[in-house]
Amino acid sequence: MALAVAGCDSDADFSDSSEETAGETASGETESEDTGESTDTGADTGAQTEDSETTGQSEPVCGDGVVDAGEACDDGNDDDFDGCLSDCSAVELLAPPALEWTYFEIPGTQCMNGSTAGFAVNYNPDSPDVMIYLEGGGACFSDGCDFMSFNIPYIPPSDGIFSRSNAASPVKDWTMIYVPYCTGDIHAGDAEAELGGQLRQFRGYSNIGTFLQQWVPSFPAERVLLTGISAGGFGAALNSTQVADAYGAGVDITVIDDSGPPLSDEVIPPCLQTLFRDTWNLDGTVLAECASCDPNDFATGFLEHALSNYPDMKFGVFSNTSDAIISAYMGAGWGNGQWNNCGGLSTSVPALTYAEDLLSIRALNEDRMSTFYPVGIGHTVLRVGYNITSVGGTSVPEWIGQVIDGDIVHVGP
Repeated sequence: MALAVAGCDSDADFSDSSEETAGETASGETESEDTGESTDTGADTGAQTEDSETTGQSEPVCGDGVVDAGEACDDGNDDDFDGCLSDCSAVELLAPPALEWTYFEIPGTQCMNGSTAGFAVNYNPDSPDVMIYLEGGGACFSDGCDFMSFNIPYIPPSDGIFSRSNAASPVKDWTMIYVPYCTGDIHAGDAEAELGGQLRQFRGYSNIGTFLQQWVPSFPAERVLLTGISAGGFGAALNSTQVADAYGAGVDITVIDDSGPPLSDEVIPPCLQTLFRDTWNLDGTVLAECASCDPNDFATGFLEHALSNYPDMKFGVFSNTSDAIISAYMGAGWGNGQWNNCGGLSTSVPALTYAEDLLSIRALNEDRMSTFYPVGIGHTVLRVGYNITSVGGTSVPEWIGQVIDGDIVHVGP
């Protein structure tokens, strides 16, 4: 398929126009069927034929499947995730050493302070499976956000789900990709905004798109686990369709959202959702993929979009029934204890409201997704609590393995 890019017209006729065509005379006059009069076409064809008359070749086009001068590649399609971009530039494939953490800065991506973003890879050449983990760390959507908290230096992870020595972990032998959190936008934005007297870059979603251009061809996969904690849990859910589209049909995709549950507007009030959308440009990222989503209830709407339109995707949500950290963040929409008040003193979401929303999410999707709900106010499990958290005889690693295998399992109340 020919692809039109800047300076390339995929609809143009690239035949050798120096030859005479049917009904056209050697002098460039075409006989009219209706009047018998001749029409001078020389002025129209001269510019088109000049190059081909001199070179004997058609004009090069990006997307025609032929690598022409000035093109690094041309695979004849518009897939940006096969190693050859749609502008006919080639992706530099990654070749990290086996079983060692290697960090890559990726040009064209940005952290919140404008520095270059990146990711780390622990590559297992003997595994056909890839885990993509999005780190958590809060959210920046007001003048009160702490700039420095989103620029924690990269430290190679080795605990929890990253342990290769834990025999119970279903991903211990997988290639592991670790995305540090430096964008403050739950990995979902593509915008810039002036907050707290500084210009902030919220590029989490577009960064993931750029990363995928290298991940997919560098680490071909049969199975992919997309996961993360807290802000990274929200990010895993909201990037699920972007990741599934990049890997394409035939790749088994599992999403484990740890402590970033797709809560409804009963917990994330519309005024707060508007603040998120406007600050991070969610209308141009996740909501651009979900035309049916209610912009004032985008988290549950996007979950419905993903489960309905990607029925082969496996989805699991972990959350404590009254997660104190997420309740505090969403409390920005509970000013003075009042729902949908973003102007008063922030007050945590009532514990019962939070728990009821989690149970509602389960009830609405019990045949399409898995849940793991410990009773309590704790927060996240994939790192510190990975090996020690169990409910009703089912451990977190066991539950994750069941979800990856395609089982729908509900743990907790």
